[in-house]
This record gives sequence, structure tokens and C-alpha cells, in this order.
Amino acid sequence: VSTQSTGDQRPGHVGSGAGGEDHDDTAGSHDRVYAGRTTVAMTVKERIETLAKPKLSRSTLSFGPSLSWGNQQPMWELSKAAKAAEPTERILMLSQPKRNFSTQEDLRPQWEYSCGRQSPIIQPTSAARVANKTERIDALAQPKTHHRLYTENRPMYEFSCGRSSPVEAPAKGAKAAGERERTNQLAKAKRVHSEFQASREVQTVPSEAAKNTRPTERLEQLAEAKRRPEGPFREPEWPVARRALKANSTERTRELSRPKGLVEGFQGNRHVQWHVTKSAKQAVATRRVEELSVPIQRESMDHVQFNPDVFKVSESAKKAKCSARTEELAQPISRK
Repeated sequence: VSTQSTGDQRPGHVGSGAGGEDHDDTAGSHDRVYAGRTTVAMTVKERIETLAKPKLSRSTLSFGPSLSWGNQQPMWELSKAAKAAEPTERILMLSQPKRNFSTQEDLRPQWEYSCGRQSPIIQPTSAARVANKTERIDALAQPKTHHRLYTENRPMYEFSCGRSSPVEAPAKGAKAAGERERTNQLAKAKRVHSEFQASREVQTVPSEAAKNTRPTERLEQLAEAKRRPEGPFREPEWPVARRALKANSTERTRELSRPKGLVEGFQGNRHVQWHVTKSAKQAVATRRVEELSVPIQRESMDHVQFNPDVFKVSESAKKAKCSARTEELAQPISRK
């Protein structure tokens, strides 16, 4: 592709001057700006090599400060005034580190107080052994008394969930009680249905009639084993007869033997690999294509989701006053 000597050369073109001399060395150094980015004029071979390189993953790029949620690293550098300022009493109180209970020797493991576990048995301290008990503690230390009608004849575990009723000896009153018609009716065992038939055994004994009977001709015919010829069989390859070799096919047979033709205008499948035309190699992208080819620069999720004021209370919330209904609901429930 030839261009004029007025400097109208665009990226992707191999230009030549009016004298027909190559300008590959000079063309590679011309930088032009299209669609907000700088492009370099290059030869067709260099352009193909550039397009053949794999696309860079944008997920590894960072378009903002390197941040990670949860640490104490500031998003921006602190100013000198912030470094020289004196903290208030509230800030000093909040800056105190939390007490680490894991370094204590009298640590009670967390599993002892987890859901579904019973209270642990802890050794009492020396102060608890010397202390005097109060009336409330003395009342709580008393064992629970049984009900006045409680009897030990039926232990509680016999009537718990999933257990059968215990077998108890009858009382004297039950032994001396008279019989009732309803009681005798319930005491009778359940009868079997009149048409009930028990399960037949796997091995049955043939009857005498079945032993002495004679089969019919049809049964004997069906009882015979299938007869299969032993050969000799015809070989899979055999000579063709002379009449078959000299036979002429009919017009109908020749018509049916013709292959099915293709539809008018049919085009076969395109080959997987084809040569790129010269016009495609020397084509120059338009300014709109250059604009669309520019990758979209998105901010990282750590930068987008980071909010330094997430736990900061707004000034309007500090000055707000709750309604009468909210204040009423905030009152604790008084229980007797």
C-alpha cells in the first residue's frame, strides 16, 4: 500500500515514498495517538506477531492502592499534622489492646460452655471454701424432696420414652376381683380368618396322581431338545455364477443406483484452515474499532468495597431523638 509523502501514513501500513524506497526503519519509530492511546506504526509481520500474543489477564492488574480488608494499614499516607496531633482520652481508651485470656493458667476451655454440654465440675477456690454460705445458697443446696404420693415400685426409667411397660405382680384386689364378660372377651386370642392359607413350603411333595400320569404327545413334542444341524455350512465367500456376471441391469435398477444429487447453489463445508487474503493483512482499523479495542479499566474489588467510615456514626444519628414508642419498647421487662 503506497501513501503520499505528505505524512498520511497510518499504523499497520507499509509506506513507500515517491522514489520507491522502503521506510520500514522510519515507520517503526512514528508514534500516533488513536482513541486515547498511543499506537506505533509497524510492518505486517510485526503486526501479526503482536496479534498472535495471548491477551494479558486484567485480574492481576491493580488500578488503585494495594488494599486488603481487615488490617490496620491506612488507605492513604498520613499527613504530618495527623502524625503530630495528640489523641483524645477516648481514642487512648479505644486503642488499648483486648485482654488475651488464652495466656491465663486458670483458663476454662470454651468447649465446657458450648451448646449441648453439661456444666463442668470446677475445683472451688480457697476463698470459696472459707466463705460463709447465705440463706439462699443453703436453700438451693437442699435436695429435692419427693411427692407424698411417690412410690418406688415403678422406677422412672421403666416409663421413659421408647421402653415397654414393666411386668408387675398383680395386686391382691385384682386377684380377688370377679370375672367380667368383657374381660374374658379381650383375653381370648385373635382367631385366624376362615379363608386364611398359610405360606406354602418351597419344596412340595408331588401327589400320587401326578406320579402315575402319562404325558400327551404334545408335551413329549415340546419336551424334546431343539435340533441344531452340525454342518457342513456354506463358506462366507463363494464364486459368482456366470449368468450373474453376464446379467444386464434394468432401467429401473440403474435409476435407483444413481446417487442423490446436490441442491442448486449448494456450497460445501469450509476448510478449517485457510489463507488470509492480502487485503485483510493490509487492512487498517478505523478510529471506532480502535476505540472499541481499548480495554475497560475497572477498579479492584478491594478498592471498591473498602469503606473507612463503615463503623462511623453520622452526626445526624448522634443528635437524633427516639420517639415515645421506641423509648417505651426500650424499657426492660419487669419480672417478679
